[in-house]
Amino acid sequence: MARHLPLLDDAQRRAFEHPPKWTATQRKLYCHLPDWATQVLSSLVTPHSRGGFAVQVSYFQATGRFYPADRFRAADLAHVQQRYRLGPVAWERYDKATRFHHRQLILQQCGVAPFEQVEAAVRAQVTHFARQQMNPTAVFRSAVDTLRARRWEVPTYAALAGVVTDAFRTVEQQLTTQLAALLTPAVRQQLDGLFATEADEPAHSHRPYRLTTLKRSRELMRAAAIRANVQDYAVLQALFGQVYPIVQALDLSEEMVRYYARYVERAQVFQVRQQADKKYLMVLCFLVYQYYQVGDLLTETLLQAVQTHRNAAQRDTQERVYRQQQDTAAQWRQVLDGVVAHSAALAALEHMAFAFDRTNDEKVAALLAWLHTPDVTAFTQVRTSAQQLRQGGGGSASGPYYQVIEERSRALQRRLGDILRRVAYDGPADSPLAQALQHYRTRDGQLGSQLPTSFLKPVERAALAEAASPVSLYKALLVGYVADHLKAGKLNLTHSLRYRPFDTYLLDAAAWAAQREELLVRTNLTHLREPTPFLDALQAQLAAAFARTFDRLAAGTNPGVQPRAGGGRPRFLPPARPADEEAPPPRPLFPAPGLISLHEALHTVDQACRFTECLEHWNPRHRPPRPAARVFFAAVMAYGCNLGLTRMAHATKQVAQSTLENTVNWYLSLENLRRANDAVLALTGKLPVSRLFRRDPSQTHTSSDGQKYYVAVDSIHATHSYKYFGQDKGIVSYGFLDDRHRLFHSVTINASEREAAYLLDGLLHNDVVESTIHSTDTHGFTEVNFAVTFLIQVAFAPRIQSFQDQQLYAFAGMEVPDLTTHGLAPVKRLDRALIEAQWDTLVRLVVSLKHKHVTASTVLRRLNSYSQHHPVYLALRELGRAVKTEFLLRYMDDQGLRKRIDEQLDKLESTHSFARAVFYGQNGQLPYAGKEEQQVADACKRLVQNVIVCWNCLYLNQYLLQAPAAERQAVADAIAASSPVSWQHINLHGEFDFSDESLKDSLRFDLDALFAFRWEEPPAPAV
Repeated sequence: MARHLPLLDDAQRRAFEHPPKWTATQRKLYCHLPDWATQVLSSLVTPHSRGGFAVQVSYFQATGRFYPADRFRAADLAHVQQRYRLGPVAWERYDKATRFHHRQLILQQCGVAPFEQVEAAVRAQVTHFARQQMNPTAVFRSAVDTLRARRWEVPTYAALAGVVTDAFRTVEQQLTTQLAALLTPAVRQQLDGLFATEADEPAHSHRPYRLTTLKRSRELMRAAAIRANVQDYAVLQALFGQVYPIVQALDLSEEMVRYYARYVERAQVFQVRQQADKKYLMVLCFLVYQYYQVGDLLTETLLQAVQTHRNAAQRDTQERVYRQQQDTAAQWRQVLDGVVAHSAALAALEHMAFAFDRTNDEKVAALLAWLHTPDVTAFTQVRTSAQQLRQGGGGSASGPYYQVIEERSRALQRRLGDILRRVAYDGPADSPLAQALQHYRTRDGQLGSQLPTSFLKPVERAALAEAASPVSLYKALLVGYVADHLKAGKLNLTHSLRYRPFDTYLLDAAAWAAQREELLVRTNLTHLREPTPFLDALQAQLAAAFARTFDRLAAGTNPGVQPRAGGGRPRFLPPARPADEEAPPPRPLFPAPGLISLHEALHTVDQACRFTECLEHWNPRHRPPRPAARVFFAAVMAYGCNLGLTRMAHATKQVAQSTLENTVNWYLSLENLRRANDAVLALTGKLPVSRLFRRDPSQTHTSSDGQKYYVAVDSIHATHSYKYFGQDKGIVSYGFLDDRHRLFHSVTINASEREAAYLLDGLLHNDVVESTIHSTDTHGFTEVNFAVTFLIQVAFAPRIQSFQDQQLYAFAGMEVPDLTTHGLAPVKRLDRALIEAQWDTLVRLVVSLKHKHVTASTVLRRLNSYSQHHPVYLALRELGRAVKTEFLLRYMDDQGLRKRIDEQLDKLESTHSFARAVFYGQNGQLPYAGKEEQQVADACKRLVQNVIVCWNCLYLNQYLLQAPAAERQAVADAIAASSPVSWQHINLHGEFDFSDESLKDSLRFDLDALFAFRWEEPPAPAV
């Protein structure tokens, strides 16, 4: 066994073990000694001792580490030698003993504990990390961050790698020992059975292992796929009931469960089986995680099927009402004419009945005569027509809607009946819906005539009484209520990743209470300690914004506002844009069209930042030999250009399809692709030319927007949108861009979901771009987003359509102007007490997000579903209204702000055509049904785009460097006026080889022999 786990590759290890490479500015900053070090330096005598001390202090300030003299960088030595006037220095004399003495002195003066003193605490912390996240490389990096944060010395790579390796071996040994004691013979037999086939015979493609059959869920909306998923869920449910108590006893973290489960998904069955006792731990984690995933998939199926059912019912209802109006026009006229005639007859009878000039016998005779008239006979036909109209829905308050629901119920039951019977959704015990759902499960869907209807609305009960098949209508209404309550958080799925109760997503309450201050410091959120000073500052900021904005409106000094004649609401002018004819012709900056092949651009950028080294094998403890870089390029292009692995393998002579598939399976995880993108982004950000594209160097302005993509196959994650997809289905790629044109995050979402729920994911879950101001269009704005971005100190600046119609708010006691004089709605008052009452939970939520304990989209989608009822939602909404009002006031007052927002959103919109050019294969339609594969394709597309932008910046940087000094400023101005989002010079489609060598026939055809060939047709069979 290797002494250490392979935590870092050779290049990363060299970077860790050597001092950092500094620019001249960084060297000047870090080599500036503090006062205590200057005093120590003056007390030293020999040049090598003085120089070594100065260099060690400089490196320690930057990295928290010490380095041997033979690794000192020459540029740093020269700088220290000149800055401190050391004269000639014999650096080889800076020996180990002197370095050890300087180390002790520097640690003492900086208040940093030596590693040997805290090694036990470090081991305990690393062991905790090992139990929380099973990626050893991530544990290594987290350990370094912890050492720096706690002012502990960072040791050598060998020392820290040894601690991490020991921690993982200790954790695995503890778990396997515990597991051996917890596994009963019955459970062990059940787990062993997963490594066999149904017939206990050797496995092949038509007779897979039981474990294999549970690996891949079918992410489709077809009834057969749903039934298969329900069957898998039933198997998993039975196994889950046996293994979950063991997982709880082992106290496995969600990260550990996910890691082992995803390994089992990727590995062949024999690779899992050969892991000795650890195979049981892996399979336990897989069963738990897969049970969660399939439960979520079935829940998503239910929600989407109900929505599709309702949309179809509404369309059918509208069509049926229209046809009924055409078909029953004559009946309606007959009924209306009969009612009019009958009312006239009734008036005549009433007149006759109360006539004083007639006797009773005369009145009876006249009434009998009227009953035999043709009018009475005709009115009986009116009654028949009215009954027919009522049966067709004409007499119902809701029209034929419930009749359509009833007719469509059987198709809905075929899809969802098994889900309702099998998936245990939890709700309050006294909830009428929960009781009805329990009744449905208890009777296995066979409801009979006694239907619990207390959860239904009166109109639905009335429709049930009139239905031809009350049970069918009832089941359709029941599943609709289940879907609504799941969205509203009134029903939950306890064992789930996406549909658990809101509170379960936050940091543990006990841990939060014990570590609140430490977590606030670690996440840089100390400004949220107490609500009073925070809200006081916001209130003052809001009052100042009201005063400034409306003082300038009243005085007419806002140049971006045009008053209307006769008063009323002012007209806010859009930011002025320069006319196209006024713009000078652009200076040609890039090579000729199609000159640079895409794989060349990938290779060039990879040589500069080694992004392929971020694509690590899923199992970092036992890494096989890495594929060549060209295999990674082919895999990224296969997904990023939407060519597919088969087509890419056929078009590439040097890469086999099996190699591509294996590389994608083990290396192209979403986390790896995120890190690869980050490596390219970091390189782009280091290039000086990228700063030319920023409009305000003091801010990092980012933006996000969605782009629609057709999905060419049946997928549960794709939905209909007639506006964007017509009769087809699609998804949305929600992308994030900074002011240097770097695409720093993207995620694929359902086309029916609102983008706003995913806004915070891009701001919080990337390690390169730290946004200070973020813009979206109207689809990305909610009051909750205003609140959370304000809490994490990111200015949210969306472009809101008809922003003048937005309601403005103020805290109680604030003096605000009369907005009605400006044609605006009066100000509403905020409930500050509501925010203060929920303050600790709000802070706990934000810390959970910044600590990456949960993704923002997961927890905010769950919170938003609670709508008006959850106190945390109400508090966030109230805070968001205050923040939104302050922004709207600045937005009204500052035309420059509106212009900067428009410019940043225009940058992002320009990348949409760029994305379509890159993602050109298969007509730009996604051929993947699975969520993960859709996201991998999206991440690869983003990586290709970022590589092209990075290559362009490298080229422009060199172009500027090589420009004559007299022209350099003009070139810089031309670059600043252009964009690195350019791809005409990149050959995205590959090349055809028409050389003489390639035109040689691989097969020789003898035409004479082919033309002369004859064969006898077989005789016709006898009749």
